[in-house]
Amino acid sequence: MAYTLELVQKLTMMKNVWHLSRTDGTPLTLGTIEQARMKLREEVRCRTADGSGTLFTIKARKIVELASTYDVTAGDGTPIGTMAKDFRASLGRSTYRVETPAGTWTITETSAAKAIARRVVGVATDLPWLFRVQFSILDASGRLVGHVNRANMKIKDTYEIRVEDDALDQRMAAAIGVAVDAFMNR
Repeated sequence: MAYTLELVQKLTMMKNVWHLSRTDGTPLTLGTIEQARMKLREEVRCRTADGSGTLFTIKARKIVELASTYDVTAGDGTPIGTMAKDFRASLGRSTYRVETPAGTWTITETSAAKAIARRVVGVATDLPWLFRVQFSILDASGRLVGHVNRANMKIKDTYEIRVEDDALDQRMAAAIGVAVDAFMNR
């Protein structure tokens, strides 16, 4: 069964904050995701919608590096999967490898030309609305099973995460959205 998530960044000074919702069918707020800035070792936590618990966490295995691996765990600490930046593939298009007990996926920028143009423009200025950030979610066979797309012309970063693969846990899909927004330039 397909699902669609929305990740909307809230503008704050000291940390990155996103609101996570499921938007297919009846809209449902899932939680709030927070990432403290200026930490040597990335850690991101998604609190439940009512704030009483943790939906998932993302933790870097090491201090910031070029090809980081992140562990994604449920609120009770149970592993959901891993997400690793593919450094070599990311030289052209930002690319992540996702592994869970249910399968493996590749998340890569949809257009190599736009990825390169975004990097060139990014050297001079930070104008994210010039080039829409679009990622494809590919299953182990290379078949397109979803996307992560940033909406154009919005002050707040807003991402639509569409997944058409039941095996990809929606918490992992939300973690992919965070990676696309917060970890992409590492």
